[in-house]
Amino acid sequence: KLLKADERTSHIPVILLTARSSGADKIEGLETGADDFITKPFDAKELQVRIKNLITQREKLSTYYKTKIASAINAENLQLAGQQIASMDEKFLKKALKIVEEHMADDQFGVENFSTEMAFSRMQLHRKLTGLTGQSTSEFIRNIRLNKAAKLLASNSGTVTEIAFQVGFNNLSWFTRCFKEQYGMSPTEFTQE
Repeated sequence: KLLKADERTSHIPVILLTARSSGADKIEGLETGADDFITKPFDAKELQVRIKNLITQREKLSTYYKTKIASAINAENLQLAGQQIASMDEKFLKKALKIVEEHMADDQFGVENFSTEMAFSRMQLHRKLTGLTGQSTSEFIRNIRLNKAAKLLASNSGTVTEIAFQVGFNNLSWFTRCFKEQYGMSPTEFTQE
């Protein structure tokens, strides 16, 4: 229950392995936030299959969150579907997105500042973001900036240089390289599409 209530660990799948086998015990265990419940004696192969299934589900959820974050214009637009457990992850991602948005133009805003604002250590934040989105902390920040840049470029909200500075890139060639990696074309080509 503590693991699932803690923002730092809520994304970690939990399987209860117990001798308690009544239906009430199983319901109680699942209500506390466990992702699965296995009674003793258990088959090791069954445990491996359940672990594999939970990992597969987390990978799908990670892809889902990554897609939703990429398409969100801002934290208010981030609408994530999910269960009670995922709602903590949803709040975490909305908070993370909002913090990056608030510091969008600050080219000095990086992993250290982000982890401080999120009230996580660098490693905890890295694990949490990687677990939820499949992105490192720096990739998360950069991708949000590039998504904002793409939206600004698509709406002709300024020159490529102005937009690069507006989204926190102080080096135009680095902005162009990152943008090309993400979108497969340069910012100039993107505006001409």
